Amino acid sequence: MTNHFAVIVQRGASWDQAAPSSEQPDYEEHSAIWRKLESDGFVAMAGLMKDSMEVLFIIRADSIEEVKKRIGEDPWQKDGLAKIVRVEPIDIRFGAPSAPR
Repeated sequence: MTNHFAVIVQRGASWDQAAPSSEQPDYEEHSAIWRKLESDGFVAMAGLMKDSMEVLFIIRADSIEEVKKRIGEDPWQKDGLAKIVRVEPIDIRFGAPSAPR
């Protein structure tokens, strides 16, 4: 059974504060992985939280372990450019994301 999870990711210690996202190392691979996760239906929604500069993802998965494993494939996670700070199951009450494509 697929569940929804809220995931918060923040910039890691390796993030170059002087450079935009598109100029961080492995940007193309990072972007390709997230496009694939979205097309697979794993990512329901995502957005930058402007005050904290963290990213909030709404994820469809069977378990927290699956969430961590799949996001862990991102080179930014592996290289310390980004890190998961919180994963929590959520019970969406209204405004649910559309079903996977």
